[in-house]
Amino acid sequence: MIKFLNIFQIKNYLKTISKNNLNINCNLKSSRIVIKGKNNLVEISNSNLKKIKVGIDGNNNSLTINSKVYMRNSNIIIKGENLKVVIGDNCNIGGIKIVCAGKNSSIKIGKDCLLAGNIEIRNNDGHSIISNETIINNSKNITISDKVWIGENAKILKGANIGSNSVIALNALVTCGNYDNNVILAGIPAKIIKKDIYWKNDLPD
Repeated sequence: MIKFLNIFQIKNYLKTISKNNLNINCNLKSSRIVIKGKNNLVEISNSNLKKIKVGIDGNNNSLTINSKVYMRNSNIIIKGENLKVVIGDNCNIGGIKIVCAGKNSSIKIGKDCLLAGNIEIRNNDGHSIISNETIINNSKNITISDKVWIGENAKILKGANIGSNSVIALNALVTCGNYDNNVILAGIPAKIIKKDIYWKNDLPD
């Protein structure tokens, strides 16, 4: 069943198949949501989204975009079973491609994050690598904690857990690992280049 909250503006092309749930309470412009499968959930709270494409292919998946998110020029792809994508409150996103694929995995972005343009976040390699008849490159969760600033063209791959109040530099490639709070990550692959920092929205002198 498709359900909408009672206060929203929606100027988009919306295509879905029954047995899914959409709870949308936002300003959604020039966007498209396509769902194939069943028992999928899309929840978008009081946010401002423009030129967003959402594609869900599979069953028992969820996309949650919380309140006061400003997002444009973005593409969210969810393909598989029991997958979860969460974007926290008060995030500002200039352009992102999220690919959450496989089974029983998640991509979570905390609150108060700032993401520039042309960013990619992927929890899955896209193709299976097999050894002794066993897949050895399964999906892994990605967690971006609260108040993380991610620079343009950065890529974040499966298994990355980024601590709060951190900065991901322009063009960085963040691979699997647990990264501390209050650090700057830069390079390919990304490494910690500075510790004990925090960032503010204010323009520097």
